[in-house]
Amino acid sequence: MDYNSLSNYINYNLPIIILILVILFIVITIFSITLLISNKRMKKRYNLLMKNADKSSLEEMIRSYQRKIDTSYVDTKLAIEELKLLSNQINHCIQKVGVVRYKAFEDIGSDLSYSVAMLDNKNDGVVITSIFGRNMSTSYAKPISKGTSKYALSDEETFAMNKALGLEKK
Repeated sequence: MDYNSLSNYINYNLPIIILILVILFIVITIFSITLLISNKRMKKRYNLLMKNADKSSLEEMIRSYQRKIDTSYVDTKLAIEELKLLSNQINHCIQKVGVVRYKAFEDIGSDLSYSVAMLDNKNDGVVITSIFGRNMSTSYAKPISKGTSKYALSDEETFAMNKALGLEKK
């Protein structure tokens, strides 16, 4: 093909070539507008994400959040261990108390004698009794293990322990 034949071919098909170029131009223009809109949306998202960032990169911000997550994970594990320790300690603290005041002797005017049962979560503890008389006063303690004592308990001590255990109405 020589120059004249190419020129004749172009001149003969010029309307078709122009139509194809116009269609390509429209397609490229639509594609460019779509890219611009997409880029604008992406920039909005990025600006929203980086809103409170100190002009550092997104990668540095993600690293910072990862460090915070790692620190929070370690802190959470420590808190759980502390909670387990506290829970174990609480089981050994006095949690149940029953108090009974009574008149131990007929010649004393009011309820000066008392028995106090103090138990932990496993029903271990002590019953403390104090008996007041006109001329004397006596106090003693009896250990409690799993809700029972190896020493004989008086009716008042048993009542105080049952109150602590929730078996008697207060």
